[in-house]
Amino acid sequence: MKVITLLLLGFLGTVNAIPNAVLGAIREEKSEFDGVDLSKQLLADAWVDGTKLPGDWNEEGTVETATISHLMARPKIFGQDVSLVRAVHRAGALESLEITFVDAGSYFGYYQMEKEAAKNLSPKEQQLVMQKELAGKQQEFTTLYETSLAAVREGIAKYAHDQPKMVKIGKTRALRAEVEQWKMDKHSLRLLADGKRLIRLSVYAASNPPNDWMDASCEKLDAREKSNKLSEKVTKRNDGTVELATLRSIPQGYQPYCGLNTLAMAARHFGLHVDEDWLAVAGGFQNTGSAAGSDILGLYDAIASEAGLHMNRQSKLTVGDVQRAIDQGLPVIVWRRFSPERNQLHSDFISDLQKDPSATLPDPQTDSERASWPDQKAPLHASVIVGYHAQRGEFLFLESWTGNDHPRRMRTAEMEATAYFTFVFEK
Repeated sequence: MKVITLLLLGFLGTVNAIPNAVLGAIREEKSEFDGVDLSKQLLADAWVDGTKLPGDWNEEGTVETATISHLMARPKIFGQDVSLVRAVHRAGALESLEITFVDAGSYFGYYQMEKEAAKNLSPKEQQLVMQKELAGKQQEFTTLYETSLAAVREGIAKYAHDQPKMVKIGKTRALRAEVEQWKMDKHSLRLLADGKRLIRLSVYAASNPPNDWMDASCEKLDAREKSNKLSEKVTKRNDGTVELATLRSIPQGYQPYCGLNTLAMAARHFGLHVDEDWLAVAGGFQNTGSAAGSDILGLYDAIASEAGLHMNRQSKLTVGDVQRAIDQGLPVIVWRRFSPERNQLHSDFISDLQKDPSATLPDPQTDSERASWPDQKAPLHASVIVGYHAQRGEFLFLESWTGNDHPRRMRTAEMEATAYFTFVFEK
């Protein structure tokens, strides 16, 4: 609980540093399909061979041989507002659509009082006001959830006339989801509604979609073949850099999800079709705009198990363990102390390095350099280590922030000194 509480503080502390991401970009993008009901286009027309999906779509990475993209618009389905539509294509063919109607992460975001409203209140008064405001927001969300779910069920009934059957997805208990499934003419629908946080409708080209989070291309591989597949994802450059170059960011937006998004990034690298919103449900996140009370540590173990891996949690980062993991094609997630100034320095350094390959980060052995590293009072954050350069003494790392799709670099000594929890996946 102490670790989770500290992590929560880190989430709140870094809010001002996190740029707008997927949902923010969609809200800012103007589209002719905003507010337009696309029920027929996405539930019927999209599954006719040769039909192009409506609107503009942004690619957000791959899971093995599948490509994932999201619609740059906020349409309606069944007359209900949709927060996000994702598409999965394989070999150019549409495999599935994922339509999210309601998710608590976007609704609550980082819940905190405005500084202006709180400046004349005592800490106790601030807490009481926040509790009252949050209770009202929770009631609003409950009403939205119940209204939307009823409308979605009514809409499904117009397209699927049979009764649904209950289907379980996932191997591990923590990640096992129970969904309602309907068969349509040539494809199928699945409704995931946990009753509290998430309403998501998935449409599949197959009449019998897989009951596993693992990508279909890995389904029949044994443990050795899966291990080899991960090892093949390691890129070793002539300059000495070792990197997992295909691992991509999943932007978290204004949500207390850096610990979830980094986990989802690793999960996709392992071939799992999971995302941060489903992980929030599986981890028992509450509708409070924070991570408090969730089983986020259990989620890390569950993802490792679902991917056929082991999880080695370490309270201290060990450079050798991280390098060995990367050599095997396994990213490492680190919970660390965060500094906006250091964040800017690492961003600037990548720009310098691109212009001058001989550029170096400041010497980690000097007192002045070490004094500039974030200390134990600094806010906390989660990052994914995706590579290293042994001779230069550097780690390559990614954030769950849009605009940072290419890894930045940090001295291994700084990462070692500022990490307080490290998650090493092992085969």
